[in-house]
Amino acid sequence: MLLVVGGAVLAVWWAPAPHSDWLYYWQAAGKPDDYVRGGLGLWLLALPKALGMSPVASALAVNLPSSLWLLVIAYRLDAGRLKILAQLVALYLLLIVPFAGIVQLDLVAAAGLGTAYWLLADERFRLKRDWRFGMAVACVVFAVSTKPQYALVLWALLALSLPVAWWLRHFLSPGFHRVVLALLAGSILGFAVDMGMRVSSGRTEEIRTSSAVTLYGGLLVSSDQPSEGCGYWSVEAAKAAKEDLHKPLSQAVLDRLQAQPIGHWVSVVWCKVPEILSPPPYALYWLIESPNIRAHIDARPDREQINAVYFRALEVERKAYGWARGLIILACIWTALVLLRRRDPLGALPLLWLIGFWSVHMVFEVQGRYFLGLFVLAPILCAAVARLALSSVATDGRMAPVS
Repeated sequence: MLLVVGGAVLAVWWAPAPHSDWLYYWQAAGKPDDYVRGGLGLWLLALPKALGMSPVASALAVNLPSSLWLLVIAYRLDAGRLKILAQLVALYLLLIVPFAGIVQLDLVAAAGLGTAYWLLADERFRLKRDWRFGMAVACVVFAVSTKPQYALVLWALLALSLPVAWWLRHFLSPGFHRVVLALLAGSILGFAVDMGMRVSSGRTEEIRTSSAVTLYGGLLVSSDQPSEGCGYWSVEAAKAAKEDLHKPLSQAVLDRLQAQPIGHWVSVVWCKVPEILSPPPYALYWLIESPNIRAHIDARPDREQINAVYFRALEVERKAYGWARGLIILACIWTALVLLRRRDPLGALPLLWLIGFWSVHMVFEVQGRYFLGLFVLAPILCAAVARLALSSVATDGRMAPVS
């Protein structure tokens, strides 16, 4: 209830206008010819837009149900008596309540992937296994087409999980290979859906620039100095991506890499490590720094007092976010320790989920909101693999709930 009321009140009170990426999502929703990114989630946003709802109302119509659904999944999956993993999901969602009124697809994409984890792990369905497997693949397709970042993370996770399974001599474990096949099939198909929508829109140049700039900002044109925002988007990165349009992307990347010694690239990645391991909060910033809200605050005679409150709120958010982030990482480590001691390769997945996200962003652009999926889905994945492991040994009573 607090999620719904808090998200709705903040959104209606401040009414953030779409800008930056959010403006693109709003303009492209329901318009295939304007497509650059957003996948199937963009069509979900198009529904309230087609009904004449405002950007804020449309955002709430997509984001609040997504948040509530993530909570339902977490509480359903968490077999622990105290529901610690589900409480972590609730905590994280509360911390990003200001994000609910912004036109974005991060939450709905996370809800899609979380649903896939639920379908793969929860045996309490009357549906046949094949149906649940197919529905899980479809949910991964939806999530990955909406946020192709998930494809890269899942591919890293799956590549790292195979040696772990082989080492534990559980490579052919039914539960493990079922999860691997669903995530692999869904991620490939979801990536293909996004690519197909890009090709059909015919906006080749804009799509190439939009996709490449995350690599240019994250590595190829990034500074190696923290004071200069290493790994973040920059005007220089966008300019460089446009300058290289006449080259195949692979050749452009190779040329950029060869232009600097290996030590430079190591320095860039090392500079990004703190931002990757401890990504900053983002929800309150994206709400208050929306151009229309910032202009409204700056025009008020009491703007100094409002800004003082805002900066104090940012500090509180930073501390709370840090605690939530740390607890979620600890939950992944604890789940891995408990399940890997039982030689179950599923236990490695939450830890590899973290490593997959971190490794992808060693190369690509970093930004606090890009890690939403990492933290909101990590406890759900922990609960999912714990439930799968619990169901696989329920007959001999050796497994206790992880949380």
